[in-house]
Amino acid sequence: MLIRYLLLFAFLMVSSVGAASEVQLYLETGRVKVKNQGKVRFLSHSDPLNPLIVELELGEQVLTGKNTRARIKMRGKEEEIRLRVDTLFKVNSLDSDQTEVEMPTGKARFKIKRKLNRKKKQRRKFNVRTVTALVGVRGTEFVMGTSGASTRLLTLAGSVEMAAVAAPEIKVEVSIGEASKLDVGKAPTPPITVPPALQNSIVESDSADTFGEVSFPPAQDLEEAVAEQKEKEEAQKEEEQEEEEQGTN
Repeated sequence: MLIRYLLLFAFLMVSSVGAASEVQLYLETGRVKVKNQGKVRFLSHSDPLNPLIVELELGEQVLTGKNTRARIKMRGKEEEIRLRVDTLFKVNSLDSDQTEVEMPTGKARFKIKRKLNRKKKQRRKFNVRTVTALVGVRGTEFVMGTSGASTRLLTLAGSVEMAAVAAPEIKVEVSIGEASKLDVGKAPTPPITVPPALQNSIVESDSADTFGEVSFPPAQDLEEAVAEQKEKEEAQKEEEQEEEEQGTN
């Protein structure tokens, strides 16, 4: 009987550790502030070869300081986010079908790996929310910088979909080697190809200011884009109705 209790206790301990380690912060160098429901803790470290590993709870906000290198790892090796300086980041949910995170300010590099779920015949979604943008991926690598009023994105592998928070139906698909920008009150800019040298500069820089070197095309006003989208949808419905009527005659 004692052996059974010990085995059960060991199993529960392993299960709880596994559940608690769904989100981990790897602090390589610098300082971060972790906040959750009024509770604040400060962490500092200075050994990049042996990072400080801290388990995070869902909803905890992480704010990186100056000269800081930190990573967020989720679901083992499936999801990794490299946070740059002065970045505010939070994991909202880790569901079986999707991951939801927020990054109101700062810069980060995302590496998202996805395996096909054979039962559901689809891959788990990964969504990022900023003040202006909704970003959705199913397996890719990209760099994103946001200052609150503006979100800029460069895709390094695969493709990423970026939409306006105020109008999720207004979106663009940003493929490998392309970048797009989304400002308050505007639709996402059409994706533009970024030269390799400038891509490297954006990836390596701590600041999101390097996105300013990209010559983004003009962006359409969001209200105009929404109105055009509605007109297209209405026209498409009319065409479908006409085809149905012709098919019944």
